[in-house]
Amino acid sequence: MRLEGKVALVTGGALRVGRVLSLALAEAGADVVVNYYRTPREAQETKAEIEKLGRRCLLIEADVGSRLENAAMIGQIEREFGRLDILVHNAGNFNEAPFLEMTEASWDSSMNLILKGPFFLSQSAAKLMLKNKSGRIIAIAGNSYFENWPDFIPHAIAKTGLAKMMQSLAVALSPYIQCNAVCPSTILMADDDRDARQRAKRGETGAVNDPQAQTYVERGVTLHRGNPQELAEMVVYMAGCSGFLNGTVLPLDGGKTIL
Repeated sequence: MRLEGKVALVTGGALRVGRVLSLALAEAGADVVVNYYRTPREAQETKAEIEKLGRRCLLIEADVGSRLENAAMIGQIEREFGRLDILVHNAGNFNEAPFLEMTEASWDSSMNLILKGPFFLSQSAAKLMLKNKSGRIIAIAGNSYFENWPDFIPHAIAKTGLAKMMQSLAVALSPYIQCNAVCPSTILMADDDRDARQRAKRGETGAVNDPQAQTYVERGVTLHRGNPQELAEMVVYMAGCSGFLNGTVLPLDGGKTIL
């Protein structure tokens, strides 16, 4: 997919998976707005990489959980580029605690950043996209849509709501703006054993905390283990493919959900 002439906004786009998404969209031809929060060094490094590809890059520090900051971010994009074509909801957090110990503050933190913020950011972005009667909104919903994680319940609820929001917006904004969600399984291992611990609680034994592993065995089946670049490939596809793809919640997990 080629995205020349398009402007993309990636929330949490300065580091980890967000950085990979930002660079992939730039490689496909888009100018990229990198949203970040309290990571200025990483944002500058990502900006430099995007500009090496010959694309424009605008850095905007904003708390995606804030409706006012989201509206201001879209206003800045309109002043700088005059348009917005692609919005990728990537920013998120992982508030970990057993259900009986989860606090209201952790609940609110998950809901604000993962669900409430993207709702109002989509609203502001759609108003700008509709000026050109074209746009794509893509949510990184993660595997919480298909799987349940005992120590990340508010996170999972918020991500599931985010996926449902994409389906609802696909109807509300049709035919001009296509909205889809992609649900990758683990593609970037934590620096600790968090992933392995959570999978053990679910009765999974095959997935290991090994950044080099290309496959793993679960329920007797050898599955491909993905990586951020493979997620980025799908995001670029969703950003540039036919408008016939709309309202989709896509598992990207090597077939795990069908086991």
